Amino acid sequence: MRTRARNAFTLVELLVVIAIIGILVSLLLPAVQQAREAARRMQCSNNLKQIALALANYETSVGVFPPGRMGCDGWTADVCKDNPGIERPGTSGFVMILPQLEQQNLYDKFGFELGAVFPAAPSDSSDGTTSGWRTADVDLAIKTRPDVFVCPSDTSQPTYGTTQDATGSYALCQGSNGPTFGIDQKKVKHYNNGMFHYRTTIAQSEVRDGMSNTIFVGETIENHTQESQNRWMLGARHLSAMRSTDNPLNSRPGEGVVVLDLYGYKANGAFGSRHPGGAMFGFGDGHVTFLGENIDLTTYRALSTRAGGEVIDASEL
Repeated sequence: MRTRARNAFTLVELLVVIAIIGILVSLLLPAVQQAREAARRMQCSNNLKQIALALANYETSVGVFPPGRMGCDGWTADVCKDNPGIERPGTSGFVMILPQLEQQNLYDKFGFELGAVFPAAPSDSSDGTTSGWRTADVDLAIKTRPDVFVCPSDTSQPTYGTTQDATGSYALCQGSNGPTFGIDQKKVKHYNNGMFHYRTTIAQSEVRDGMSNTIFVGETIENHTQESQNRWMLGARHLSAMRSTDNPLNSRPGEGVVVLDLYGYKANGAFGSRHPGGAMFGFGDGHVTFLGENIDLTTYRALSTRAGGEVIDASEL
């Protein structure tokens, strides 16, 4: 008798083929994920470089770098003496460099000729100048999320709070004085040892540690949460648009060497990212460096000061 030719796979053969395909997929998937993360990290690096260069261009035009926050809060002494609410905006330094980032139209929506954005009244009492500032244009600007302020690897939600203010993935560096010093007006807010403060401005000539060795801007995570809120258009110590190196890199929100209880929630003021093993930082000369999360804390803090006198070459890290 003649045997009939077999035109199909047996069940065992199909199972073997499926197993081989599964093995190949499992081998290829990590490589694909790594390639995607590499692309996201490159875009994030480009964002930080643009921001660092925009800060440098601002300094060239104005003569000083923008403050981290354009005005004071409730303090009424020293540089904040006799300032009405209209002169105490909470606007972040990121807003001030929008024209240097080709975002002139967005900058114009903030309407600075009409008054302050996020104004703070002296002594936390209304002086008649701190209401009515959130016009339709200002509200639209605050809810806008420019791509240059968002890292593709950041998993934060795009808005914060009931007002739906836009979040960002980056913050300016105050220095190494963070939650350890609470909310000290001088050591933290106005005269920290880094680059960006409340109202006080810094010129390039004051960066005695060298522009290439001084952190200007870094990454943040969980930017939609209360303990790590980061609205790109608002400057606030340990939180929105202003962070420090007091706590180790990649400290989880609400955790760290020291955590400050701020009105019922805990802030650590830390930088961090979703990139495996560390985060990226933009330096004063425009270059971007990836710092590992296990970096020596003393070295990390030294990189955030502008005139600490430490002999550290950031390019070797």
